[in-house]
Amino acid sequence: MMEQWTVGNKTIVLFFVIYVAYFGTPTPSLWLILYFLLYLSMNLLLHTVGHRRYKQGIILVILAGIVWCSVHADVHFLLLLPFSIYELASFYIRRNIFVLPVVLLPAIFLRDYVLIGLYMFVAVLSCFNYIRIRYYMNLVNQLEDQAELQRTDRQRLARMLSENQEFLRTSEYTTKLEERNRLSQTIHDGIGHAMTGALIQMEAAKRLIRSDPDKAEELIQNAIGISSEGIEEIRLTLKNIKPPTEQLGFSRLKTAVESFSARSDLHITLVHEGNMGVITPLQWRIIQGNVTEALTNTAKYAQATAVHVEVRVLNRLIKVVVSDNGRGNLKIVKGLGLIGMEERTAAVQGTVIADGTKGFSVTTLLPLEQAGSVT
Repeated sequence: MMEQWTVGNKTIVLFFVIYVAYFGTPTPSLWLILYFLLYLSMNLLLHTVGHRRYKQGIILVILAGIVWCSVHADVHFLLLLPFSIYELASFYIRRNIFVLPVVLLPAIFLRDYVLIGLYMFVAVLSCFNYIRIRYYMNLVNQLEDQAELQRTDRQRLARMLSENQEFLRTSEYTTKLEERNRLSQTIHDGIGHAMTGALIQMEAAKRLIRSDPDKAEELIQNAIGISSEGIEEIRLTLKNIKPPTEQLGFSRLKTAVESFSARSDLHITLVHEGNMGVITPLQWRIIQGNVTEALTNTAKYAQATAVHVEVRVLNRLIKVVVSDNGRGNLKIVKGLGLIGMEERTAAVQGTVIADGTKGFSVTTLLPLEQAGSVT
């Protein structure tokens, strides 16, 4: 844009010089046309060449041509001098206002006061022009530096995220190994010793069953007791390892919500309240299916940026609400997704309520009575 501004100003001054030098003279020289064409050609070449040194060389040629034409053709060619001086100075001097005295210097050699005024006007105009160009160039450089800094930060954050993900994978694998080792040690120290003791007792009873039946019976009874303790320890170990149903249900729902948030541009929050232990596995499957379907519809149609999911256990109901900050719709049109949610919920005598007055929300109501009858 600033280059277009410069070209526009130079073009206006050039037209003025053409008018004064050619049309303002009773007997214009045809050489003037050649000089103007050469000036235009060099300026077009200046904006075509990309190499810095070539640009500087072309500007020097233009400056020399302007001075020569001013001396041998028409003094009004000097009006084209300020722009070219500033173009050359912009490669070396950061504050273009310091070039203004050099630009004004040729005015000393002029004798026509009108021409002096025009020259000074063009000099000030070119000074203002390149001050604005330098300002916007500095602004562009700052924006480029900021963009480069942000790009570096993004790369650093991406690298940190990759490292964190690798750390999480390693930690998860280490945790699994530790859990396997703990379980193996528990089985070896407790159940293994019990089974070994029971086996020794039974082997001894086998040898004494004919010679000393009473002692053999005692050993067998000891083996039965040891085996019963081992079986009880197995049951307790498995019970401690197996997570509660409510933890499995909510954990799966949380994983599904976080996975959906990562795949979409939605910011999703998930909260729960009440005793999650009364929710049956079947109800958890219905809740997760309805929440996933509602999130999919939000991502497709709602034009929303945030979604709030809440699971609340009330006195007689389980209430699950998925609400977004999208455009909403006063007229609810039931598609396959909403119909599927209603069918899933109706299987356990539940209800689905859709509301589009403020954003869009889908509420699933499940009766607590189903918790005791559905397995």
